[in-house]
Amino acid sequence: MQELQQNEQRQQVYSNTGYRYRLKISKTGNLKFISHLDWQKMLYHATRKAGLKINFSQGFNPAPKISIAIALPLFIEGKNEYVDIELQEEIADNIIKKKLNSVLPTESQISRIARLEGKKEGLQKQVKWAEYSATPEDELSLKKINIETIAKEFLLKENVIITKSSKKGKREINIRASVHSLAFDREKNILMFILQVSDGSPRADEFLKALTPGLSWRITREKLLDSDFNEFIS
Repeated sequence: MQELQQNEQRQQVYSNTGYRYRLKISKTGNLKFISHLDWQKMLYHATRKAGLKINFSQGFNPAPKISIAIALPLFIEGKNEYVDIELQEEIADNIIKKKLNSVLPTESQISRIARLEGKKEGLQKQVKWAEYSATPEDELSLKKINIETIAKEFLLKENVIITKSSKKGKREINIRASVHSLAFDREKNILMFILQVSDGSPRADEFLKALTPGLSWRITREKLLDSDFNEFIS
């Protein structure tokens, strides 16, 4: 045990020279059942297993420089999530991708990597919108309502008030301004919507509960977007 702890401490190295990379990565399948923190730990251990020297912060409690954009709630999949990592060595994008994908599970594979040059805002500040898709858990229940009409009527409203719970208690919020678009594809049986990402915005599951009370959905976060509705890596 002591040898493992010493080895861990040797890994916690801070370097003045860091090379930042942005990963576009999935979190699907059974990984929707693990927490944001556990996924972050998994990514850290994957970088070590892949032989990549990750950079650490300074101070009494050095932490690996891995930053995940916006936490996915449990039970929601993410097809195109973003993770920033800082390495101590400059390595070609395709080599990093190959090494990490060889040790990451199939539900969390990297599709794109981009080198970050200069100083940039953290991912959490850059992400402004998120695009979701949702399919009904019970298609028969969906047939009992007119989801197209419900979606159109929602977009015509100026105010939609829901009660949101947090550590500070319950509060009422107006979610209408947080919804940029909402449409149902009857042929594919998929509800598509774009939600604002902010403290006052509803989670995808909260939004769907308000839109269709009593109906359960399988939710996937398709994309994370900036203020101009662009992805961070095309």
